[in-house]
Amino acid sequence: MKKIKLGSTDVEVSRLIYGTEPFNFKKGPDGNRTQGDKTPEEGGQILKGALELGVNTWDTSDDYGTHPHVAEALKLVERKEVVIADKSNALSEEDGWKALDYNRKSLGTDYVDIMFMHIVPPEPIDRKDSRGNPYHSGTLEERKGTLKAWLEAKDSGIIRATAMSTHSTKVLKQVLDFPDIDVICTTLNMMGAVIDDGTLNERLDAIRALKDDGRGVYVIKLLNAGRLRDRGDEAIEWCLQWKDFVDAWNIGMYDVPQVKHNIELFKKHL
Repeated sequence: MKKIKLGSTDVEVSRLIYGTEPFNFKKGPDGNRTQGDKTPEEGGQILKGALELGVNTWDTSDDYGTHPHVAEALKLVERKEVVIADKSNALSEEDGWKALDYNRKSLGTDYVDIMFMHIVPPEPIDRKDSRGNPYHSGTLEERKGTLKAWLEAKDSGIIRATAMSTHSTKVLKQVLDFPDIDVICTTLNMMGAVIDDGTLNERLDAIRALKDDGRGVYVIKLLNAGRLRDRGDEAIEWCLQWKDFVDAWNIGMYDVPQVKHNIELFKKHL
């Protein structure tokens, strides 16, 4: 599995990133949503198997319910061999430190490689997280306190890279004014789904601009949260064509055979 450094960081990720959501959430075409039933022990063995195949980067969040799966996997491997990408809806500086304390404890690790401000919107909005808990989703301006905490954490080795995820093209453009954000994660798929604003071409232009600015970039929702599973190869291959300005692709995977299949697709196109 080929690896790449994200932007100006020293974080080297596999170009295929293991999205852990399917361990705990039902995925698939509408009306045929399955998966979501892996125990932490099963998930741990699957992630270990993925690492043995070269997929060294595992994507999780404090609201996915997959911290236990990642924690089990970390008991089975050398910590330095793995890149953990974690996320939080933290809003203030205090929240940022609390999130780091909670996430590291629940993952069973002293540090997080990439720490994301999760789903940053262009305008503030009240939402529910993946577990159904209500929260205030703040803009980049509102989350400056969180970023401040994480920059201090980066200086002390608690995290290796600051990051932000968003579904908004407007926010992707705003990140250019926040040079302290090392890595950006955003949605991209052939249907143009899960894009809050702007056209698909505008999304591609915004991603390209971030890459040109020296940021690390990886994309999510290639299969539109599993809805394109029946056209999975086509959907993945469509996304891989943007390899010149996308560093890595996060795909939600359920088991080791899916990992092997996707690695073969990547080998054909990268």
